[in-house]
Amino acid sequence: MNNKTEQQKIRYEYRNEIENIIKKYDIDRKAFHEVDKFYYKKVQRNIYYTFCNYQKYPAIQFAYMWTRLRDNLKTSKLITTDWSDWNTYIDKINQFIPDKNPSTQYYLIMDGDWVYEGTITEIKKVLYEMPAFMQDFYLSPKDYSWLIIHCEDGTCMFQVC
Repeated sequence: MNNKTEQQKIRYEYRNEIENIIKKYDIDRKAFHEVDKFYYKKVQRNIYYTFCNYQKYPAIQFAYMWTRLRDNLKTSKLITTDWSDWNTYIDKINQFIPDKNPSTQYYLIMDGDWVYEGTITEIKKVLYEMPAFMQDFYLSPKDYSWLIIHCEDGTCMFQVC
């Protein structure tokens, strides 16, 4: 199998795993769902062009995106994990979210560049089940005013705005 085919297969495995989590935990599809295939590229572009130095790194790429952030962004303190405290780590996302309305919807970009939309409660239900093979994830409000970045390499997350 060629490298591109293998990458595509892995990309869809992430999506399938998320779909299995949605079914297993009976997650309400109004509260968490994949962004429409005609809209997800717009969400990706908006996040990338809002937070990344696109003049230096013009190709939209979410793998290691945290290495291409704009210099003028404010960065929060790091929240770290040793992987044994994954659920507690994921719960700390709430520290970064100013809007405490439980019905507010956010964008979540997962491995394979899949874009989801959902409430923090439902997003966290999915993330609780993802640590074994997940790389980075990115979480943004719909106005793109800030971005939470989980970096698997640094076993940490932080917020930029």
